Amino acid sequence: MMTAGLLLLTSGQALASGETMIDLTSHWVGIASLVIFFLAYLLVMAEEFTHLRKSKPVMLAAGIMWAMIALVYQSQGIDHEVEIAVRHNLLEYAELMLFLLAAMTYINAMDERLVFDSLRVWLVRRGLSFRSLFWATGLMAFFISP
Repeated sequence: MMTAGLLLLTSGQALASGETMIDLTSHWVGIASLVIFFLAYLLVMAEEFTHLRKSKPVMLAAGIMWAMIALVYQSQGIDHEVEIAVRHNLLEYAELMLFLLAAMTYINAMDERLVFDSLRVWLVRRGLSFRSLFWATGLMAFFISP
C-alpha cells in the first residue's frame, strides 16, 4: 500500500519533471514490500494475542518500506523525487494529526460537559423506538461531525 502510494505520488511528479519512473512491481523492493505489508497485517489481526497496538507493526512496516524504496531510488540517482514524496507525505500526516488533535479536544470538552449524556436523555425521553433512535443519532452524527 505504501509502495503503491509512493509510486503514484512520484509518477505524477516524475512525469512533470521529465524524470524516468522506476517500476518496482517486479523489483525485489516491490515483492519485499508486499511481504512486509502482509506480515504487519497479520500482526494487526493478532493484536488480541500479541497485545501490540495496531500502530506499532504498521508504522514499523511503513518505515522499512520507505527506507527500501529510498535506497533503490538513491542507487538510481533519483534522490530528489524521494525527498519530495517524503516531505509531501509527512506534511499530510502532520495535517491529519493536527486536525484529529483539535477534533478530539472538542469531543473531550463536550464529553466533560455531559453534552452526549444530555442528548441521550433527551432522545430517550421523546419515546423514540430503537429504529428511530438509530436514525436520529446517525443523522445528528452526520451533521455534527464536520
